[in-house]
Amino acid sequence: MDVSQYLEIFLDETNEHLQNLNTQILSLEQEPDNMDTINEIFRAAHSLKGMAGTMGYKRMQTLTHDMENVFSEVRNGNITVKANMIDILFQCLDALEEYNTNIRESADEGTNDNEPLIKQLNDILNGGSGEAVQQEETSAKSEPESTDTAEETDNSDKKWLDIKLDESEINVLKEAKKQGKKIYGLTVKVQESCILKAARAFLVFKAVEETSEIIVSSPSAQDIEDEKFDLDFSLIIVSDSPIDTILKAAKDVSEIEDVLGDVFDVAKVAAGAKEEKADAKVEVKETVKTEVAAAAPTQAAPAATAAPAQAAGKNDKKPAAGKPVVNRTVRVDIEKLDTLMNLVSELIIAKNSLVSASSTENNANSEVLEQIEYLESVTTSLHESVMKV
Repeated sequence: MDVSQYLEIFLDETNEHLQNLNTQILSLEQEPDNMDTINEIFRAAHSLKGMAGTMGYKRMQTLTHDMENVFSEVRNGNITVKANMIDILFQCLDALEEYNTNIRESADEGTNDNEPLIKQLNDILNGGSGEAVQQEETSAKSEPESTDTAEETDNSDKKWLDIKLDESEINVLKEAKKQGKKIYGLTVKVQESCILKAARAFLVFKAVEETSEIIVSSPSAQDIEDEKFDLDFSLIIVSDSPIDTILKAAKDVSEIEDVLGDVFDVAKVAAGAKEEKADAKVEVKETVKTEVAAAAPTQAAPAATAAPAQAAGKNDKKPAAGKPVVNRTVRVDIEKLDTLMNLVSELIIAKNSLVSASSTENNANSEVLEQIEYLESVTTSLHESVMKV
């Protein structure tokens, strides 16, 4: 998936969000307790974070992520807006403007990590009582215990175990195992607040594919791209890397809530598939016997009886529900619209001249031909302009 085609849209959207942020921060300076302003800043930071992450601008994503975290705490009433926070926010706005300018000029955000700003934002989050630091330390200490607990849980979260593999996929996995490769199952959970699920999934695919080969995806890659999935998807992959490396790469994608993974037992799945196939054959044989036995007494019945049943079966099918009508919009450069309007004006003038020339008998042929040529030229330009728009 090439995201460079969306660069212009990204820049336009970013400009709008930066202008909005500037307006809202100025308002916040006057009214520090205005929840509408606080919510608007949070939404703008959240949108910028998601867009930057999708386009691969990690530095911009990190800065806006920390801004979002600060305003999440402000919204929850855990942090109050003070004068020093306003100063830091304006510095953040300048940093985002710098990123945006670099991207517009070179399609690259530059090398400025803005570490002092990020530290200041984290100080706001952890400031005062130091509770955030204590929570972090407690979390770090309890991490091994939580891992052990996860291992003891049932398989309800290991949704890769529910994937049905066909014979060719099983053969591919068996061959990979023969070559000494490792086979893993992954289940990726996206945060409920995520607004670009397909983009997040794409970044997870990209991260996993750096060290592994994805053999099966559930739902399919096409369904995931079309956002036809809930908040999780599962993969079966082949890799030479340890599972921890792959899990870390997937978890590093923003707005991913959790990633579960474990060794995938191909032999067990293959054995289960054989059993299912054998059971299916037995069921088919029994069904055929039952149908033959039931059909025997009624063989003499008129064939015409089947016709109404078939017709009824066809009529039972309900028409597919139409897709909801959604308004679609695109961004168009104002200069292209001006050109289009000018060409339409020229076309009207040419048409009027043609009508006037055709009404004169004397010079009808030469003038008409001249105006037709001009009309053709304008029409061609108009067509090209419309196609560009």
